Amino acid sequence: MSGDLYVYTAYDGKDLMSVEQICYYDDDGDEQVHQKATAACIDITTCADQGIDLWSWLREQVEKRLHLAGIRYQNLVFDDERGN
Repeated sequence: MSGDLYVYTAYDGKDLMSVEQICYYDDDGDEQVHQKATAACIDITTCADQGIDLWSWLREQVEKRLHLAGIRYQNLVFDDERGN
């Protein structure tokens, strides 16, 4: 099982929010791209003006995709939860 996975999103400046990449921190404390998790979620895109449902919808979609890909983790941390 992995520890925390960090989900980075991208906003196109107009209408769309999408998953850009998923990362983790290795034993040396360096951020690494989780290739398998990113590949499983890279095409998740939604309308950016969903209001309060935006982040919960993205979380649900990422959780589903990671589960289907057999990727285990402790926590998902989205870039919006880190004050970005």
